[in-house]
Amino acid sequence: MALAKGARITGGAFCLLFFLFSAYWLAVDLGEFGVDGLWASWTGDRVPGTNQVTDPLQLGLAFLQLAAGIAAFAGRRAAGGLLAVATTVTFATALQALVSVGNHTSDDRWFRNAESATSTFDGVFLSSLALFPLTLVAGIVLLAGMRSWPRPAPSDPPKRPGKAPGVIGGLVLAAMALCYLAYHGYILVQAGTGSLDIYYLGHGALLSLLGLAPGWYALVFLLLTAPAALNSLIRGAAARGLAIGLAIVLLPGALLSFIAMAGHGTLFKLNDAMPGLSLLNNIQLLVDLLGSLALLALMARGEPVAPAWYPPVQAPQFAAPGFVPPVGPQAPPAWQPPVGPVPPFSGPPMPPAGA
Repeated sequence: MALAKGARITGGAFCLLFFLFSAYWLAVDLGEFGVDGLWASWTGDRVPGTNQVTDPLQLGLAFLQLAAGIAAFAGRRAAGGLLAVATTVTFATALQALVSVGNHTSDDRWFRNAESATSTFDGVFLSSLALFPLTLVAGIVLLAGMRSWPRPAPSDPPKRPGKAPGVIGGLVLAAMALCYLAYHGYILVQAGTGSLDIYYLGHGALLSLLGLAPGWYALVFLLLTAPAALNSLIRGAAARGLAIGLAIVLLPGALLSFIAMAGHGTLFKLNDAMPGLSLLNNIQLLVDLLGSLALLALMARGEPVAPAWYPPVQAPQFAAPGFVPPVGPQAPPAWQPPVGPVPPFSGPPMPPAGA
C-alpha cells in the first residue's frame, strides 16, 4: 500500500494548518510567561500559570505537525505514517479541549489554575471547535487515499525498515503499548469507577488548557503504538512513518519529565500512597525516552519493498489480415525499419557452403 499523491498533498496542507494552531498557542504562552516561566512549569519548578495553554506534549506535537507537512510536500515515503500520527494526536487534543474547556466553570472546575470568561480561555475553546472537524476531514482523506502499489503511473516503491531495525523497532513499540495497557489495568483495578472521570476526562486534574487527561493520553497512544508495533514487525510500508512520528511527539515530553524528576530527586522513587502507579510511570518514562531515541536511529533509513516500477511498453500494432487502409494521405507509421545495414542475427553455427 502507498498514499496517493492527492491525499498526501491534502494531508500535508491540513498538518500545516494544525501546526499554525499549535505554534500560535505556544507563542501566546511565550508572550505571557516568557521562556523562563514555561521552562519552570514544564520541568516542575512551579505550578503552571493561570490559563497556561500548552505543555511539553504540545511542543512535540508542533514538531510532528511541521515535519509531517514538510515530508508530505517533499514526497517522502514516510509521510503517510507521520500524517496519521499527527492527525490522530491533534484530534485527541481538540476533543479533550472541547470537553474540558467547554465544561469548566467557577463552580465545576476542570483545571487547577484557570479562569473562564477571558480572551485566552474563550480563544482556546473557539479554535478547538474549528480544529476538531478539520481533523475528522483529514483522517477521512488519509483513509480514502490509501492505494495498492504498483499503480498504472510510474512511481518509486514504498520503503520499509530493514530486517533487524524492523524487529527491534517493533519490540520497542510493543513495550510502549504494554506500558499503556498496564496503566489502564492498574487504574481500572485500583482506582475504581468513581475516579474514572478524573483519569480519563481530567475532571479537576488538568494543568494546561490543551493538556490531555492521563487516561485519555494512555488510550490514544495505546491505539497508535499497538498497530505501529505490528506494522514494524511485519516490515510494512507504514512502519517507518508511524515509528518516527511517535518518537517525535513523545521525545520532548519524556525528556522534560526526566529532567524534572531528576532535578527534584523523585526519579525511581515510589509514592507511598500509590507505589504501583509510580513504578509504572517510571518504567513508561524510561521506555518512552530511550525508545524514542532508538526509533529515530532505527527508522532513519529504509529499503524499498521492490524495484522501481514503470508501466510496460506496448508492442507495435500491425494490421490484421484483410485490413484495407483508408484512402487519402496517411501519417507515417509509428514503427519504422532501422535505417542502414541490418546487423546479422546471431544463431546456431551453419555448415560451410557446399558441405
